[in-house]
Amino acid sequence: MKNLTSAAITALFLTATAGVAVAQPEEDPLSTEPSESWSEPEPSEPAATSTTTSTSGSTSVADRTMGISTAFPTGGDGGAANVLYGLDAETFLNIRFGFDINKGVVVDPMDPTMTTNETAVGLFAGAGYRMYKPTEGKIRPYLEPGGFIAISDFSEAGDTLALGVDVVMGVDYALMDQFTLGVGIGGGLTFSDSFDTIDIGLFTQSINATFWW
Repeated sequence: MKNLTSAAITALFLTATAGVAVAQPEEDPLSTEPSESWSEPEPSEPAATSTTTSTSGSTSVADRTMGISTAFPTGGDGGAANVLYGLDAETFLNIRFGFDINKGVVVDPMDPTMTTNETAVGLFAGAGYRMYKPTEGKIRPYLEPGGFIAISDFSEAGDTLALGVDVVMGVDYALMDQFTLGVGIGGGLTFSDSFDTIDIGLFTQSINATFWW
């Protein structure tokens, strides 16, 4: 009887031991606990973006520093031309000059049968301060105050001298980077005929073409 009781206790012990062994999960030899000293992975920095701008493209009119313009032959400015010198991106010094040579027959008012051949040489010179409005696109409005001196006949310079001041509101339209067409309206004050005649009035500019570089 004692031996039977001992055998039963032994069998019960072995059964409990085997159950614990079966219930315990088998360790994966490859799994390891992460070390507490490991730091969080640092976020990767984005790749540097190149800021190099291509310089192979064309340059806009706003970047030009010099220009030369003249009115169309059908305009009223005769042989006048403008040379524009850039002071900065929006302001230009406008040097205006021109000449006119007329050769013709002059009739003596006292004796219409008497005529003479005469050549009259006239010169025009002036300067303006052109201020373009900062804008983007092909249209560039501007304001230009200025002054001028004109002599229509050097043989009678004292009587044909004229002095004046004017201001123009104009606009240039860029057909391409180096070529614009422009037009404007303005007003002026002119002293002529030995300062005996004073003219104040409005005027429109002829369409002018400007080459830039």
